[in-house]
Amino acid sequence: VSALAGGGEYRTEMPSMKACLDARIAITKQDKTIKTLCVPKGDETTKMKEFFGIFMGMVDQIIERQELERLHIEANRQCSDCPESE
Repeated sequence: VSALAGGGEYRTEMPSMKACLDARIAITKQDKTIKTLCVPKGDETTKMKEFFGIFMGMVDQIIERQELERLHIEANRQCSDCPESE
């Protein structure tokens, strides 16, 4: 619930949207000039999936860079059995 009154703003987390709407009614009964708003909280599972997706993308980039570096080193390495040319 977020209530705006007398130039101040008050916020509190509610366990559910129903609890918020019930609190909103109770607040309005106390003072009809107070404006209240119930805003749903973001889904934590979705946030974690997004974060994990970003993290896995970073891991994939690191692995790809390591593989490219390995291929570059392999393509440019000197043959240890070959005589050095001058």
